[in-house]
Amino acid sequence: MLVALQTWGFLVPAIWGFNARWLPVFLGLGSPRVALLFTALAAAWISLLAAFFHQLTISAVILPIAALCSIAGLRVWETAVQPAKTQGVHRSFPHFVRFAYVWLLVAAGLWVWAAWGDRNGGIWGAARHALTVGFISTMVFSIGQRILPAFGAARVLYSPQLMLLSLLTLSLGCTLRVTSEIAAYEGYWSGAWTLLPVSALLEIGAVSLFAANLIMTFAQPPAHLRSATAG
Repeated sequence: MLVALQTWGFLVPAIWGFNARWLPVFLGLGSPRVALLFTALAAAWISLLAAFFHQLTISAVILPIAALCSIAGLRVWETAVQPAKTQGVHRSFPHFVRFAYVWLLVAAGLWVWAAWGDRNGGIWGAARHALTVGFISTMVFSIGQRILPAFGAARVLYSPQLMLLSLLTLSLGCTLRVTSEIAAYEGYWSGAWTLLPVSALLEIGAVSLFAANLIMTFAQPPAHLRSATAG
């Protein structure tokens, strides 16, 4: 319940709010549909209220509605009306932002499956991981490496290639973790236990690459000072 409150109640709606401001700029999407975004927020909070009263199935079924409304409200998977702004970052940046919303739908779907059929905690764990790592972390790795250098005295990201590598590693690690956690804990395949540590190492590696890229970014002089020195 506490994880759901922290994520679906606060972190996920906060990301929707930031996305409503930044995705039209960074991805060139059309203006958000405000009514659908408020519907997504209301659905997420109604889901939490149902969970508070121990109506877990009702709570879970509402979450895919919230996810779909947010996707439609933000126009995430619609054709861009302007070119995406990828200067200074890897050109795959818009694809990973969109892919984060795939993880949001996966997480919502797993929440429903867990409410109906979880036996040993594997599906619940996978649902939480799909949300926290698949959606939230992918969004941080994507948007963070786009805006943090600019906010840090107008610096330029140290390595777009490291950005791509961190996002690919995170996606692979999360996919491996979500699938192997269900298979191992729910008893579908005993060999999945050997994959869980591998997924953890991949995700730690992704965080390390993300951190290294930002550290090297902030270790550089601001862009205007570099230009002045070069001149």
